[in-house]
Amino acid sequence: MTDDPMRAAERALDDADETVRRLHAACCEPGRSPAMEALAADLVLARERLHSVAVDAGTADDLISGLEEAGARVGHLQVGCCAPGRLPLYARLLEDLTKVQLTVNRHLGRSH
Repeated sequence: MTDDPMRAAERALDDADETVRRLHAACCEPGRSPAMEALAADLVLARERLHSVAVDAGTADDLISGLEEAGARVGHLQVGCCAPGRLPLYARLLEDLTKVQLTVNRHLGRSH
């Protein structure tokens, strides 16, 4: 993608990927691993959909819906987290997901 706004969305996904890796590596509760892995998969899908939006703007709704689902997963993980020091990482992750959504909608002229 050479389009600057879409590149900004891609960078936000890069940051989100790194945050998920940090959270997953630092988690002391093995039962949370499947949820972290599912979140990582959500981000892979979001990246694929972001690339699709660059070719077909009609796929943006699927991207936004997937970002919302990922955000819900982040919220679930955040509320159940036993390490308050990790809360800023969860907040950053939500900010990155929101940044992707806002950037894509602005790029498509759908901001409100």
